[in-house]
Amino acid sequence: MKKIIPLLVLLLIPLGISACSTESQSENSASKSETTIVNKPEQTVSDDEIQQNKQKWEKETKSLKVVHDKVSVSDYATFPEDLKSLKKNNDYVISGTVTNLQRMTDNNENAMTKATILVTKVIKGNEKLEQHKIKVSFSGGITKNAKSKKVFIQKSAVPIPEIGSKIITGINAYDTDNADKKQTEYLKENGLDGTDAFEISVPEYNLWIKSEHGEKYHLNNQTLTGKNATDKNKKYAKELKKLTEQLNNNYN
Repeated sequence: MKKIIPLLVLLLIPLGISACSTESQSENSASKSETTIVNKPEQTVSDDEIQQNKQKWEKETKSLKVVHDKVSVSDYATFPEDLKSLKKNNDYVISGTVTNLQRMTDNNENAMTKATILVTKVIKGNEKLEQHKIKVSFSGGITKNAKSKKVFIQKSAVPIPEIGSKIITGINAYDTDNADKKQTEYLKENGLDGTDAFEISVPEYNLWIKSEHGEKYHLNNQTLTGKNATDKNKKYAKELKKLTEQLNNNYN
């Protein structure tokens, strides 16, 4: 019996190490970004700067033909049933102001746009991220069509928020350790390789917008509601309506 007990201890040690390793990896993506970004000086953006950025973006896009592109969302996409699940599924849940939009190079022939967001409140995550600028990317934006003419691709389910608008969304740190080389190079080429770069978690279901002079947040994905909404989308919209009301009551 005395010989069996030490043997059991030796067998259990690797299991304990494995469990610690798994927990460490799950926290890694959030802690990597927190380590550097929270130590940077606080940042602010003036109304004048936002207006200048807005004028520059409008000048670049105003004359372009808008091409509406439907987005199909995977059935396995993360759908936040309530505030608890929204927090659980993301490294951070933040509210902030869109301060700038910039054209990115196409990603596998898909137009992309980089957005700069000033975080005004951290709903979930390290609160030291507040008053810091972060960068995220949106599918859609300026590109060239088959005739080499500039157009603006607008994703129906993920319209790009306007500069000056307020947003609430869930974000995750880029998992650069597991990203393929091509994607890593693409992010670096477009200035999304730093600790201030994040990705929005399933923006079709995890993004709320309030216009610059608006009173309440609403779902950014307008295909979930309205006459053309599918029965499936109406079901999602009904469930998300409660979460939207909760966000407005608590964080507006």
